[in-house]
Amino acid sequence: MDQRKLLLLHLCLCFDVKGTLVKTISREPDITPICAAATLSTIVLIVCKIRTERSGGEECRLLYRYGEDFVHECDSRYALMEKNRTVFLNLTRLTPEDTGDYTCECSHAHGTETLHLVITVEGEEAAGSFPVSHAVIGRAAAVLIMTGVLLGLILKNVIAGKKSLLS
Repeated sequence: MDQRKLLLLHLCLCFDVKGTLVKTISREPDITPICAAATLSTIVLIVCKIRTERSGGEECRLLYRYGEDFVHECDSRYALMEKNRTVFLNLTRLTPEDTGDYTCECSHAHGTETLHLVITVEGEEAAGSFPVSHAVIGRAAAVLIMTGVLLGLILKNVIAGKKSLLS
């Protein structure tokens, strides 16, 4: 009976925490804590998988194993960093093409935490510019064509009228 209680106690201490965070960010740096229930000294493994619109579905990874340095397989805009014994996902210089899914798994003595980030990166438009839709361009082209046809008909009638006066 004591062994069962011990087994149940052990099972209760091990847990998996899963969460989804939806963020809209700009080009400014963004720092998100990824291992909320653990400190760097208790973490065994961190794996962050990043899939962005830019990568076309391809995945890059950020890794940390206990006793080793951080391994950044992605470019320098994505990094794991440690500050005050807490691990953060550090995102810098992102563009709208970096919108995508970012999943970080943090394994430690008490279980595994999974943080799924759905990140949308807002773009910055140039000052004084405005978006022009295809419908506006199509209407403008139609107006120009109709104006050209009407001017052509008017000119034709004017020329025909002058010829009849000269004959």
